[in-house]
Amino acid sequence: MGKNELITNIAQKTGLSKESCESVIDTFADEIRDSLINGNKIILKGFMSFEVNERPERSGRNPKTGEVCTFPAVKSVKCKISKAIKDAINEK
Repeated sequence: MGKNELITNIAQKTGLSKESCESVIDTFADEIRDSLINGNKIILKGFMSFEVNERPERSGRNPKTGEVCTFPAVKSVKCKISKAIKDAINEK
């Protein structure tokens, strides 16, 4: 499902305009992004959690040339789905 389909579905279920739904979804995404940038963990109970994860510098090998190179440390986002959603998907 893409963003437009999500907006359409929410608008139909809530009776809100598509413009209002799009604004809410954009603001929601912006708030999550800003909180993660500030290093905060976000927990949406019963849905999912988001957390910044730091991966240390590591070395690797280019499979084509065999050259050893170093990959810098990076930050990534770790998303964890709630148990309730996992159980619903697996029909438990």
